[in-house]
Amino acid sequence: MMLETSHSTSSVQMMGATLANMPWEDRPAGSSDVVWRYSQNPIIQRYATPNSNSIFNSAAVPFEGKFAGVFRVDDKR
Repeated sequence: MMLETSHSTSSVQMMGATLANMPWEDRPAGSSDVVWRYSQNPIIQRYATPNSNSIFNSAAVPFEGKFAGVFRVDDKR
């Protein structure tokens, strides 16, 4: 399926299979950013684990009918 939307200054075309339960928020009012942060996406501090130097929230992937986070953790050992 293809979903196509248009905005006043840009056009977005998304191609591929749809994910009916994919969380989505419209671009925040007044923002012209190409990519914006989902408001429910937690900010994970760099020292959340004893050996981490930094943690990056890379993606959300479908998993057993919900979504799971994909993270990269840089180990300081």
